[in-house]
Amino acid sequence: MNRKILKILFSITVLILSYGFITYKITHFNELKSFDIEPFIYKTGNLYYFSIIILLMFMNWNVEALKWQKLVRKIQDIPYLKALKAVFAGITFGIFTPNRIGEIGGRIYFLDKGKRTYGVLATSIGSYAQFIVTIAMGILGFTLFLLLYPELIHIHSFFNQLTAILLFLLLGILVWSFYNIKRIKPVLLKLPYLKNKSGQIEYLSYESTKSLSFIILLSALRYIVFFTQYYILLKLFEVDINLTQAIVSITLTYLFLTLIPTTTLVELGIRGSLAIFFIGIFSENTLGIVLASIFIWIVNIAIPAVLGSFFILKNIKTNKPIPN
Repeated sequence: MNRKILKILFSITVLILSYGFITYKITHFNELKSFDIEPFIYKTGNLYYFSIIILLMFMNWNVEALKWQKLVRKIQDIPYLKALKAVFAGITFGIFTPNRIGEIGGRIYFLDKGKRTYGVLATSIGSYAQFIVTIAMGILGFTLFLLLYPELIHIHSFFNQLTAILLFLLLGILVWSFYNIKRIKPVLLKLPYLKNKSGQIEYLSYESTKSLSFIILLSALRYIVFFTQYYILLKLFEVDINLTQAIVSITLTYLFLTLIPTTTLVELGIRGSLAIFFIGIFSENTLGIVLASIFIWIVNIAIPAVLGSFFILKNIKTNKPIPN
């Protein structure tokens, strides 16, 4: 069997696994089975807010496409639409892989051969920026929790203070390393995949402070977008929390979701559990919390993964399967 056929089979396998995973996750949640979505959507005002959530989904991934386009511009000048296709294809690849690591493979698929290692590193920088923003927002949420809701904290204050200090320390290290890629080059070269990629790391280390700050800004914008989506969904499902409580609980949910190593097979379950734990501090509407968590996954992961599959199919038809 020649190499081209193997690549086509691999692409088709990715699509089957992606669709199978989405179908499995949606059909195996009891909350969705007992939930009648049609009258809910057409309830006065709900359709309007659902439309906003969908528009925010496109805004979310368009911002990510712009971020990725900026990161790979030194490697390959790709059109914005191609960058958007790469982002959606990455979601399709990543949906069934641990911590969605497959997203990187889906994106570099759209780069020319010989430039894909640079693409991996550039994509990693973008993910790192998003991680920094998530940590920073998590610290904000945790700090607000300590200051505004001390009566809800049942852990010794020393432990809380120590946790806050460690989080700030972690954030400081992350920000410093983000702006000093060249200085941590020896550490990166110890990683198996990067040990022979000194030139590529050196090349990417010349990103200007202004350029890196712009990447952080885009990452922060993405965070605001999916925070807004989550808050709207919680309101739609009648989870009665105010904006301050939402900032505390949603930022902590995303913080721990990021810090806990997961596979995509269990991510939705962990997402729901964390949401119940943190948002449940302020609301007893457990069903509403779970439904909001499921719908945010459907809107931001499942739907984009389906869209990404069309771009993969198009490349299969034009004999451009996933390259090495």
